[in-house]
Amino acid sequence: MANNIKKQLKEISERLEQGVKEIFTSERYTEYLNTMSKFHNYSFNNTLLITMQKPEATLVQGIRHGRRNLTAM
Repeated sequence: MANNIKKQLKEISERLEQGVKEIFTSERYTEYLNTMSKFHNYSFNNTLLITMQKPEATLVQGIRHGRRNLTAM
């Protein structure tokens, strides 16, 4: 049973390592870095959301400002 757990842990570690390598060499990571360079004051999560939604964004409007503009219409 201990050997089975060790084998499973080794497989999980190898898959995790491969996944991390793929992330850092993928085009998506390059997009994330480009977005991060434009929005360096934003949190990791916000930068990730910007990258996922519109990686070519150059300006981002805050939620409060966006709500004000929507209610003004």
